[in-house]
Amino acid sequence: MNKPAITSKGRLIVIIAVIVIALGVIGTVVSYIFKDNPDIGLRWGIDFTGGTVFNFSLKRDVTKEDLDKVEEIVRSVTGETPSLVQKTTVTAVDTAILSSTDIITVKCNTDKNADRRAILSAFAAEFSLPFSSEGDGDDSVDASKIEWLLSSDSVGPAAASDLLKAAVIATVTAAVLMLVYISIRFDLFSGIAAVVALLHDISMMIIFNLVFGVQINLPFIAAVLTILGYSINATIIIFDRIRENNRLMQGATCEEVAETSIRQTMRRSVFTSLTTLFTIVILYILSVPSIREFSFPIIVGIIAGFYSSVFISGNVWILLKNKFSKKKN
Repeated sequence: MNKPAITSKGRLIVIIAVIVIALGVIGTVVSYIFKDNPDIGLRWGIDFTGGTVFNFSLKRDVTKEDLDKVEEIVRSVTGETPSLVQKTTVTAVDTAILSSTDIITVKCNTDKNADRRAILSAFAAEFSLPFSSEGDGDDSVDASKIEWLLSSDSVGPAAASDLLKAAVIATVTAAVLMLVYISIRFDLFSGIAAVVALLHDISMMIIFNLVFGVQINLPFIAAVLTILGYSINATIIIFDRIRENNRLMQGATCEEVAETSIRQTMRRSVFTSLTTLFTIVILYILSVPSIREFSFPIIVGIIAGFYSSVFISGNVWILLKNKFSKKKN
């Protein structure tokens, strides 16, 4: 019989998981209440707040003075301070055209085409960049026609509100359906343990985004849904072993069954997580900012998912199983 190690501190592990979940929920709620203030909580992307994001190059290296000028230009056009002005160095750009791997990301609250064109025109004038002042009839901006403009995305406030509701519904629906599926395939305690592990993973992704200032946008929601599927797969394998060992280990305690099952699947969990993590880390290092916003939470989610499937799910199952058995007896 394996000497308990993973399950020996089960109660402490579960308490820490609950604290992490509480921090994630509180951080999200506070951030949403103050989402119009970029200095408080999560950085909400334009997908959920509305506005415009520019990614562009000065065709040379970017200095602190350049960022200050960009902020001043946006303020003069819109009358508001941009919520984000940031320099990023990436390798996935054509340096033969742009002459530098430095790009500037600007987020502002306006979604009007006229304001977007006025901002780009001011950038071009300030930094001696080529730009046609002639509109396209509706003053729309086509990033493909401006070589130094990598992307220009705009979302209206009504669309942003709808996207936020859809994102919440999609995440909650996925979690509920997983709870139902696992409860039917295994038992209710396994379903609850799996959902607790998933909530821990999502909370860790939110907390890391909060600490490192990564935007919450649709790529983040896609990352969350990806991790929900990835993490639940590892958890199901453990519960499948627990169900099998319950039949084979007659007379064993819940702790012994869970410990044995986790150890039997540990090698698989480690190798799967490491190979996936290696690929995503390479993608994060070599990609542009929009891809990094997706890959960063994926990296956090893979690590959190490995931890939760190995350490949290089994221990939550043990606590529920023991409590239920005591009540039944």
